[in-house]
Amino acid sequence: MTATTGQEPVQLARGARGERAVVLVIAAVSLVGLVIARLWPLASVDSGQPTCLLRIFTGLPCPGCGMTRAWVHLAHGDVLTAFEYNLFGPIGMAVAAGIVGYVGVALVRRRPPERILSLVDPKVLLGLITVWLAYSAVRMVSIGAGQDYFALVVS
Repeated sequence: MTATTGQEPVQLARGARGERAVVLVIAAVSLVGLVIARLWPLASVDSGQPTCLLRIFTGLPCPGCGMTRAWVHLAHGDVLTAFEYNLFGPIGMAVAAGIVGYVGVALVRRRPPERILSLVDPKVLLGLITVWLAYSAVRMVSIGAGQDYFALVVS
């Protein structure tokens, strides 16, 4: 949207404050998740009852099943177990750390943190979501069929 002020057109930034707020909230939530993953005792994350409603009602893992355990294991340096719980857990944690880092540097340098949104290619994001959902479908079908490829997820 443009508006003219005499001689030259001026670009009006639509939603700039909204974009900044969204980026700051995502960065804050990511930071809290990273801190919780590091502080959570490793022994307690491997035992206990499931909290996922899909898993409670169907016995099958949802796309996010194992993400918390993956983050906690990765935060404690157990990379292989993190990938076993959910292949996308460590990937999501790396993205969260990248967002926190980018926004932190942008704020220190007094640059707009919402620039991070211009780095996100919607086609790549849609592709990653599609692969994540396909991976999740394979996990659900294999566990439903009694195969133990993903036994750690439902143990």
